[in-house]
Amino acid sequence: MNLLQLEYFMTLARLGSFRKTAEYFFVSQPMVSKQISLLEKELGIPLFNRGYRTVALTPAGKIMFDALGRSRDIFDDAVYRAKLSSQPDIIELCLGFPECSDFANLSNILSSFQQEHSDVALKVRVSPISQLLLDYPDSKYDMVINHERNLRNKCELEVRPLAKRKHVAVISRHHPRYRAQDTAFEDLKDESVYVPAPEGTTLTKDYLAYICAHHGFICHDVIPLPNLESVLLAVKMCFGIAVLDDLINLPPDFELDTVPTNVSFEVLLAWHKENRNPAIPLLSDMVLEQLNLPSTY
Repeated sequence: MNLLQLEYFMTLARLGSFRKTAEYFFVSQPMVSKQISLLEKELGIPLFNRGYRTVALTPAGKIMFDALGRSRDIFDDAVYRAKLSSQPDIIELCLGFPECSDFANLSNILSSFQQEHSDVALKVRVSPISQLLLDYPDSKYDMVINHERNLRNKCELEVRPLAKRKHVAVISRHHPRYRAQDTAFEDLKDESVYVPAPEGTTLTKDYLAYICAHHGFICHDVIPLPNLESVLLAVKMCFGIAVLDDLINLPPDFELDTVPTNVSFEVLLAWHKENRNPAIPLLSDMVLEQLNLPSTY
């Protein structure tokens, strides 16, 4: 067992695809498959159920994924502290990235940034979107990618719009109201709507009411759950629907689909005005240049 195998394991579990995992690491798909197989052979347990186009964690794989996820931040911090101690001139930059999201080709841009700026220790921390806050100087992030609604103290922040996206309803393909491409958001007006409940989450009850009002109805049954995983599980069981954003990467084994709404939102790259980290303009300029976006707002 080695760190590369564990990185392949964590990324494959998150993306649910050997192809996407190989693209993420810029290696061949057989290379990822071989390393995962070696890891399973060494552990003596299957970690993934392999389908035709997707893979899903086995119960043993989920236990391992959860355990490794809890320890990952501790490991990352230890590695970067070690790097900083051996290279006193290195600049550390921490970017907060929303979990379960898939936005443009940012992973490729971040990889290019690390190659071009060897004096910058770039740490990408994947977190729930409600936790990607910039309360300088106490924030653990230098920069975050977040929705405009989630960012507090906006007058104290520098922001750059990256894209305009839409909210979507998430529904099980086995739900009686699901009709593949013919399902409209208005068709789901009588459904219970599940939302992640932590304070600061992207879809509060008031904002959900705003989305429904744009489609001419009132949402009467909003059910908060403690996290995104619980919300998606309730949708999988056909208890109702969820309203999230279209950046969501749905678990392939849950058999879920999305129904678009007509309400859009902006994805922002943000940092605090008081944060003088010299690596911030380097990263923001590269991201905006690669996405062909203006550097001023």
